[in-house]
Amino acid sequence: MRRLTWFIAGFVVALVGGGYAKRRVRAAATQMTPTRVAQRAKGRLGSAVGNVKHRVSDAVVEGRAAMQAKEAELHSSR
Repeated sequence: MRRLTWFIAGFVVALVGGGYAKRRVRAAATQMTPTRVAQRAKGRLGSAVGNVKHRVSDAVVEGRAAMQAKEAELHSSR
C-alpha cells in the first residue's frame, strides 16, 4: 500500500510539474518570436536614438554659433 501511495504521489507531482514546465516553455517561446524581439528592440532603441538625435542637433547648433563668433572675430581684426 505504501508503494502504491508513493507511486501515485510521484505520478501526480510529475503531471503537475510537466504542465507547469510546458506553460513556461510556451511563454518563453512566445516572447522569443522575431516580431516580439523586434518590438522590444525598437522600444529600447527608440528612446536612446531620440536622446542621441537631440544631443547631435544641440552640438551642431552650438558649433555653428561658435563658428559664427570666430568668423566675426576674424573679420573684425582685419
